[in-house]
Amino acid sequence: LVNRKVLFDSHQKLHNLIKQLKDEGLGYRKISHELNRRNIKSHQGKTFYPSLVSNIYSKMMKKDKIMSQKVVSEYRDFDIGFVERY
Repeated sequence: LVNRKVLFDSHQKLHNLIKQLKDEGLGYRKISHELNRRNIKSHQGKTFYPSLVSNIYSKMMKKDKIMSQKVVSEYRDFDIGFVERY
């Protein structure tokens, strides 16, 4: 089972901006500098630093991978095996 939670609009905008900057070839350090230059704060109201941007980006990629998986609504043609243990 997968939790398919939708992000708040502010979170989605931040994720889109980080992804755009990363796609432009910027590293985490330059992305954090750009976010701070634009006076964008983290969701806890703090300034950005490279490892925070890295963590956010990593979580974004994991979520995108999960969200892009096909939703399985039915299982069929499978066997259940039992193993005897002593």
